[in-house]
Amino acid sequence: MNLDNFIIKNHHTQNYTTIYNSFAQDKSLTLELRGFGIYLLSMPSNWNINPNQLRLELNIGRDKVTKLINDLIEKGYMFKQQKNLTFTKKGELKNVYYFCDDKELLNKTTEPFRRDETTLQLPLDNGTTEFPHTESPLMKSPLTENPNTKDPLYTNTNYYKKDIEKEDNNKKNTILTNNLSIRNYLKEILDDFTIVNLLNAKPDLTIDEFTILYEKATLEFKGGHCNNINSCLVKAASGKWTFRYNISNITNHDDTKIHRVLKGKLNYYLDYFNIASCSKDEILGKFLNECQKYEENLVNTYYKDLKEKLEST
Repeated sequence: MNLDNFIIKNHHTQNYTTIYNSFAQDKSLTLELRGFGIYLLSMPSNWNINPNQLRLELNIGRDKVTKLINDLIEKGYMFKQQKNLTFTKKGELKNVYYFCDDKELLNKTTEPFRRDETTLQLPLDNGTTEFPHTESPLMKSPLTENPNTKDPLYTNTNYYKKDIEKEDNNKKNTILTNNLSIRNYLKEILDDFTIVNLLNAKPDLTIDEFTILYEKATLEFKGGHCNNINSCLVKAASGKWTFRYNISNITNHDDTKIHRVLKGKLNYYLDYFNIASCSKDEILGKFLNECQKYEENLVNTYYKDLKEKLEST
């Protein structure tokens, strides 16, 4: 044995990960980011990068996962593609993440997505509530306009980006652009168009305030009192929405119903795994994506149960 070698390397032939030295030794990356990237590289190339699943697998919080992903995107090692929500299937992510330890290869591989990148928005309520519709600060037409109309503002992403960038540039010295943490947090939950309208309605919005609003808006949606959560959020932030439900008023009956729903989804994905050609990680990811509207700790319990059952299969 050569005792002059202090880095002992084993030339593995299976179950190993290849890492580009420029990533592992990139001094602009924290050790935490490098470790996170190495974990991603250890996964199969067709593994879906699911923030909710990463949070559970790595035993870290939602904000931490969001920060790690946003930092890798900022450093050029990750790319986020927003999918067309109209064609998103049940249990699928609305955002698709691509990671590579080689920036040039990532740019080359995702170039078609960057060129044709689109950011679609969910339509707001179509006059089903007694509250007046809010006006978009970026367009003269109301927010209830159908996004599939021929108006190029709805169909051309470049127009959206120019309007959003213009709005940001006009408010460089305000809370709207200074509060970057809330913007980064919201990017993982909402589309860009809703974020702009939400922060215009309440520029000093905090993460804690948004979390409460989002939970209440989810209850409104589940109760059939609004057509979509995005609309409810914007109206609530501008003081034009009165919530029917309070988070503290969820009854035992509702809890029992949610348990029954989650258990049904668990059994569904167990059966789905037995007949489909999906990996266990893909099944877990689909389960998490479909259960995002339910209480986080409760979903985590069923997630762990599903994972144990899959591993014993």
